[in-house]
Amino acid sequence: MCGATGAHATTISTYNYTDYVSGTSSSQTYEDDGVTMKVTAGLYDDDAAATVTEGKYNARPVLYPSYGTGVSHDQNDGEHTVDGYFPEVLILAFDTTVKLTDLVFNYANSYAKFDFFVDSNNDGSLDQRVLIDSDLDSGYDSVSLSSLLSMDLLTGKLFGVGASYTYKYCNHCSLHKSEWKLKKVKFDEVSEVPLPAALPLFLAGIAGFGFASRKKKA
Repeated sequence: MCGATGAHATTISTYNYTDYVSGTSSSQTYEDDGVTMKVTAGLYDDDAAATVTEGKYNARPVLYPSYGTGVSHDQNDGEHTVDGYFPEVLILAFDTTVKLTDLVFNYANSYAKFDFFVDSNNDGSLDQRVLIDSDLDSGYDSVSLSSLLSMDLLTGKLFGVGASYTYKYCNHCSLHKSEWKLKKVKFDEVSEVPLPAALPLFLAGIAGFGFASRKKKA
């Protein structure tokens, strides 16, 4: 009675200028099928809180045609990927509610994993990190998020995808930084199907009949 939910599958490619609408040194803006996704970048503390600071050390997304999007900043960052030396994160802000379905990574190294961030309070800030203990392929890897995370974590307007240090199991284990580029973001656009204009009056009429019936019995 409160309306039905509709969904429309969409893919935004973060590796070419076809979907790229506008941007500054601190952000990129993509638009596809009526949905706008703004990409910014930040750094986060690789601890339990994993606090994300957007734009820290002038962190910014960098688009590499045919490869994907990485992060650059002013702290001697010689890499062109999202990497974990200074734990970096791409921040994805949508102009409408979406349900993320897949992420496609490229240029991943041998130690590549990713952290996933959500805005659990819907207050416009990333406040929850989910550690994804899944190795990425060294070349081109599509990750089905729905098989890893619950629906409530995948539905919203603000998300983050980051890289930190990770352990590589070997004879002499040590910390290695994860690194990759984000190539595509796949999602379903979630929209509320509006109720017919006459439905509220119809419901009010039914309520009135019920009230009259109870009054008559009394």
